[in-house]
Amino acid sequence: MDATTEAVEAFLCDPKLSELCEILKIGDDILDVINLSENQHSDFLAWLFDPREGHGQGDQIVRDLLMSATQAVAECGLDGRSTTSRFFAEWPPSRIRTASFGSVFTARELGLKATERVDLFVIDPDNRFVLLIENKAGTAHSQNQLDGYRASWQEAVASNPHLKDYSSVYIALDRDFVGGDWSERPSNGYWLHLGYDWLKASADRALLHVERGNAAARLVVSYCNRQTDWESPSSQRAITLAAELHQLHSHAVRYMLEATPGRLERYWLQDGTSNHMIFMLQNKAAFSLLRDTQGMASIKETLVAKVPGFTRDHIEHARAWLDLCPLGWEQFEGDDWWPVYLHVSYSDSTKAKYDVALILDVGHAKSEAEGEQLREYLKVFDNRFSKRQGNCWRKVVLNRELGVGDLVRKLEEHAGRLRTVCA
Repeated sequence: MDATTEAVEAFLCDPKLSELCEILKIGDDILDVINLSENQHSDFLAWLFDPREGHGQGDQIVRDLLMSATQAVAECGLDGRSTTSRFFAEWPPSRIRTASFGSVFTARELGLKATERVDLFVIDPDNRFVLLIENKAGTAHSQNQLDGYRASWQEAVASNPHLKDYSSVYIALDRDFVGGDWSERPSNGYWLHLGYDWLKASADRALLHVERGNAAARLVVSYCNRQTDWESPSSQRAITLAAELHQLHSHAVRYMLEATPGRLERYWLQDGTSNHMIFMLQNKAAFSLLRDTQGMASIKETLVAKVPGFTRDHIEHARAWLDLCPLGWEQFEGDDWWPVYLHVSYSDSTKAKYDVALILDVGHAKSEAEGEQLREYLKVFDNRFSKRQGNCWRKVVLNRELGVGDLVRKLEEHAGRLRTVCA
């Protein structure tokens, strides 16, 4: 038996692999079975925003979006004369938290030409506003498109007296956008650009509803899980198992994944006698997760091998992100996470480039005073931490679209500077 075969056999008999396969079995979750198109994403968002639908969240998901939006407005560079900017000036967090959005309804078409149709309208006849949501899931917004939609909507408002008393709010959603640099986004003076991170609050709440017996809320949890880096407890356990399998059986996992970069069925047709190939076909979800986590698992092992002081204990990762506690900052760790950490994510859906951000989460500090001291340290590192000082959570993007070599070099450089700052 050669070394590779021996490694594969050891991997296949690991009880962690059995547990992973069991966790990932498809149950009553339709989103485990189908992939949504861009139009279906908009249909799903319409379902989420409708307070009378069976998801059991009421108007809370509309509130989640508005809360995230009003926090982003402070930094995004909107033209102060724009209708979007004026709306959020009148709707601070305190008003959003206490208002009712129970009269909201949604529409896919509202007075625009078929060729200039905004993805989704969210209309509140009591509070008298219309959210125009242009949603992208894997494709990019364009300046001409957003400017055209805005001009067409202005014409629709001018020709319809009923709409003149309504505030018009332009929101461009992009699943791949993580914030930090709105200046590069198209039509950023009038359209507020947001990612999907606002869905994390919806997921946390829906998970509580599931635990209380609301089965319909499971679909909310599932959708939010797939559109953000939020993970349910079962997903977290699956990712932990995948990470451990990458670490314990790196040679076997790498061999099995690299030998089958395309559809597994094609390789089975070529070699139908391979037992490990049959096992992969019988447990596609487990190997899909192992493939999804392979990139960040590889980055983790590269950092541990190449950067002095980086240890596995201070690096956590999932499918699409990796968090790293810089050397010297582990002294500030709270009960379950780090209050300051470097965050690595994919730049886009190709997973070929990486973005790096530095995150301050005061809620994980040992005390409020220590949290504010950490903020003072980070102001020295990057003066952007001087902005929005009332926020408990702050994310500053340091680098974009780095290759693996540059990523490792930049993380080592940032970690070195951060160690000096807190020394």
